[in-house]
Amino acid sequence: MVIQWPVIIEFAQGHDYAWAAGFDEVTEHRLEAGDRLLDSHGHAHVLSHANGAGLYWQHSEGVVSVPQLNIKLQRYAASLGVCCTSKLQVRTPADAIALVAWLEQH
Repeated sequence: MVIQWPVIIEFAQGHDYAWAAGFDEVTEHRLEAGDRLLDSHGHAHVLSHANGAGLYWQHSEGVVSVPQLNIKLQRYAASLGVCCTSKLQVRTPADAIALVAWLEQH
Protein backbone atom coordinates (compact mmCIF):
# COMPACT_ATOMS: atom_id res chain seq x y z
CA MET A 1 0.00 0.00 0.00
CA VAL A 2 1.26 3.46 -0.89
CA ILE A 3 1.97 5.86 1.98
CA GLN A 4 -0.22 8.98 1.78
CA TRP A 5 1.85 12.03 2.77
CA PRO A 6 2.14 13.91 5.08
CA VAL A 7 2.53 11.52 8.01
CA ILE A 8 3.29 11.44 11.67
CA ILE A 9 5.92 9.15 13.08
CA GLU A 10 4.92 7.34 16.26
CA PHE A 11 8.12 6.25 17.98
CA ALA A 12 7.95 2.82 19.61
CA GLN A 13 10.28 3.80 22.47
CA GLY A 14 8.00 6.24 24.25
CA HIS A 15 5.12 8.53 23.51
CA ASP A 16 6.86 10.87 21.08
CA TYR A 17 5.67 11.93 17.65
CA ALA A 18 7.17 13.77 14.70
CA TRP A 19 5.66 15.26 11.55
CA ALA A 20 7.04 14.54 8.08
CA ALA A 21 5.94 15.89 4.71
CA GLY A 22 7.82 13.24 2.73
CA PHE A 23 10.14 10.27 2.90
CA ASP A 24 13.30 12.41 3.04
CA GLU A 25 12.09 13.99 6.28
CA VAL A 26 11.29 10.57 7.76
CA THR A 27 14.84 9.36 7.18
CA GLU A 28 16.21 12.36 9.13
CA HIS A 29 14.97 10.72 12.36
CA ARG A 30 16.67 7.90 14.23
CA LEU A 31 14.17 5.19 13.45
CA GLU A 32 14.03 1.74 15.01
CA ALA A 33 12.05 -1.40 14.33
CA GLY A 34 8.57 -0.94 15.75
CA ASP A 35 8.27 2.77 14.88
CA ARG A 36 5.12 3.56 12.91
CA LEU A 37 4.12 5.97 10.18
CA LEU A 38 0.51 7.08 10.43
CA ASP A 39 -0.56 8.49 7.09
CA SER A 40 -3.24 11.00 6.18
CA HIS A 41 -5.72 8.25 5.27
CA GLY A 42 -5.36 6.57 8.67
CA HIS A 43 -3.15 3.69 7.58
CA ALA A 44 -0.25 2.56 9.72
CA HIS A 45 3.07 1.36 8.35
CA VAL A 46 5.37 -0.36 10.85
CA LEU A 47 9.13 -0.32 10.49
CA SER A 48 9.98 -4.02 10.47
CA HIS A 49 13.19 -6.00 10.37
CA ALA A 50 13.78 -8.94 8.04
CA ASN A 51 16.67 -11.31 8.51
CA GLY A 52 19.44 -10.16 6.20
CA ALA A 53 17.23 -7.64 4.42
CA GLY A 54 17.39 -4.78 6.90
CA LEU A 55 14.53 -2.49 7.84
CA TYR A 56 11.45 -1.92 5.69
CA TRP A 57 7.99 -0.37 6.05
CA GLN A 58 5.24 -2.95 6.40
CA HIS A 59 1.59 -1.95 5.99
CA SER A 60 -0.66 -2.80 8.94
CA GLU A 61 -4.18 -3.95 8.20
CA GLY A 62 -7.08 -1.68 9.13
CA VAL A 63 -7.00 1.98 10.05
CA VAL A 64 -5.78 3.80 13.12
CA SER A 65 -8.25 4.18 15.99
CA VAL A 66 -8.91 7.92 16.26
CA PRO A 67 -10.14 7.70 19.91
CA GLN A 68 -6.92 5.90 20.93
CA LEU A 69 -4.86 8.36 18.93
CA ASN A 70 -6.58 11.23 20.77
CA ILE A 71 -5.50 9.81 24.12
CA LYS A 72 -1.91 9.33 22.97
CA LEU A 73 -1.70 12.80 21.43
CA GLN A 74 -3.13 14.41 24.57
CA ARG A 75 -0.40 12.69 26.63
CA TYR A 76 2.22 13.81 24.11
CA ALA A 77 0.99 17.43 24.23
CA ALA A 78 1.00 17.34 28.04
CA SER A 79 4.61 16.10 28.01
CA LEU A 80 5.47 19.19 25.94
CA GLY A 81 3.89 21.46 28.56
CA VAL A 82 0.70 22.26 26.65
CA CYS A 83 -2.14 23.13 29.02
CA CYS A 84 -5.78 22.11 28.67
CA THR A 85 -4.90 18.99 26.68
CA SER A 86 -8.37 17.53 27.22
CA LYS A 87 -9.58 20.17 24.73
CA LEU A 88 -7.26 18.79 22.04
CA GLN A 89 -9.48 16.53 19.97
CA VAL A 90 -8.81 15.18 16.51
CA ARG A 91 -11.60 13.79 14.35
CA THR A 92 -9.53 12.36 11.50
CA PRO A 93 -6.01 11.10 10.87
CA ALA A 94 -5.39 14.29 8.87
CA ASP A 95 -6.35 16.32 11.96
CA ALA A 96 -3.83 14.30 14.00
CA ILE A 97 -1.09 15.07 11.49
CA ALA A 98 -1.95 18.78 11.59
CA LEU A 99 -1.90 18.74 15.40
CA VAL A 100 1.57 17.17 15.55
CA ALA A 101 2.83 19.70 12.99
CA TRP A 102 1.39 22.50 15.13
CA LEU A 103 2.91 21.08 18.32
CA GLU A 104 6.34 20.94 16.65
CA GLN A 105 6.10 24.65 15.81
CA HIS A 106 5.25 25.72 19.37
